[in-house]
Amino acid sequence: MRLNWTLGIGLLTFLFGLALGSTSFAQAVATKAELIQELRSAHKLLAEADHDYDGHRAKAAAEVHKAIKELEGKHAGKNHHSASTVKVKPAKEPAIHEPQATSDAQLQQAESILQGLQTKNYPKVTANVTAAITEINTALKIK
Repeated sequence: MRLNWTLGIGLLTFLFGLALGSTSFAQAVATKAELIQELRSAHKLLAEADHDYDGHRAKAAAEVHKAIKELEGKHAGKNHHSASTVKVKPAKEPAIHEPQATSDAQLQQAESILQGLQTKNYPKVTANVTAAITEINTALKIK
């Protein structure tokens, strides 16, 4: 009788641990998907900002792009036609210049998103996000 009780408790503990492990895995996948979505939001803001900032805006966008590709399990330079690449305005369209303050606000919003990300489980992504934040800070010093 004692052996059956011990086996029962052991089996329940195992099943409970298995259930928790499955939940943790599902949360990790959801967290990764959410992280990618947040990175895409920051990338979009960087891509849509109108001013060049001596190339620092583009460098920040490239770092965010690398982070997205790292999370997706792809090499950053492989897929040049991805939705997360920096958009280039067609040459035939007249240039529409937004005020500097609007571009600055977009960069600040992208920086805010990047600073709020939890990337500690992804060291390469953390390095890319840190580099992007550095580039944004440099860009915002340029007037």
